[in-house]
Amino acid sequence: MTSGSVLSRSRRAVPAHAGRRASAGRENPGGAVDAATPSAARMYDYMLGGKDNYAPDRDLADRALLAAPVLSRLVRVNRAFLRQATRHLAGQAGIRQFLDIGCGLPAGDDVGQTVRTAAPGSRVVYVDNDPMVLSHARALLAVDGDTDAVAADLRDPAGIVRHPEVTALIDFSEPVGVLLLSVLHSLTDAEDPRGIVARLLAGLPPGSHVVVSHAERTPGLDAVAELYQEADVPFAPRTREEIAVLSAGLEPVGADPALPLPGHGRRINAEVPLIGSIGRKPA
Repeated sequence: MTSGSVLSRSRRAVPAHAGRRASAGRENPGGAVDAATPSAARMYDYMLGGKDNYAPDRDLADRALLAAPVLSRLVRVNRAFLRQATRHLAGQAGIRQFLDIGCGLPAGDDVGQTVRTAAPGSRVVYVDNDPMVLSHARALLAVDGDTDAVAADLRDPAGIVRHPEVTALIDFSEPVGVLLLSVLHSLTDAEDPRGIVARLLAGLPPGSHVVVSHAERTPGLDAVAELYQEADVPFAPRTREEIAVLSAGLEPVGADPALPLPGHGRRINAEVPLIGSIGRKPA
């Protein structure tokens, strides 16, 4: 899945925030669903045409779409990039275990389905902190023994890689595919997203791959960020240069010319303000 904010990505299979995919840590992991307060994951779901959302989510999402109509394309471009990137990792890169942080609500083919088409038996752990996301994710576990869903906070990357439910399925002595789609823009500058990514990379073995998508700053998305701030929904679009810094320390993956490279600041789609990258942790 992936997506926790209207800009996080939402995939329809296992459940965060932009997101990704994706919630970064402001929800109440394992707690009751708060239907009265807008949720990034549920807004993303709404923008993708899903049904796992409430009136407050739809209201804020509609206001955001009025401020920046490109959001409707952004969420779909994000999902397409998710499928493209995971197929690349499971196919050409040979990755067999995946950590989807800020996975979001399920939306069609999830990460597990996508990677197992290329590599049957691949293991997938979904990480999120939205109660509804986790509920959907765990409902899938009854039919898939190679999948788990864990309540954790992106702002504590060491806690994720050391989490007993994560290490029960992911072998950190072997390369891991980490998905950070539309989740880093749910972190404010004060929360130090660059430092969070660096600490996450420190816990990964060489040969691991990291996929990032992040909203690019534009006047329209700045207006969306203001709307979200009023509703206490974090969203911080950044410049291409600021986004490129988040992939520092990764070698660009260029097997497919259509795939954006870390540090190059390329949009996934030229008309949509969403930057994507795939990088490999060097030896």
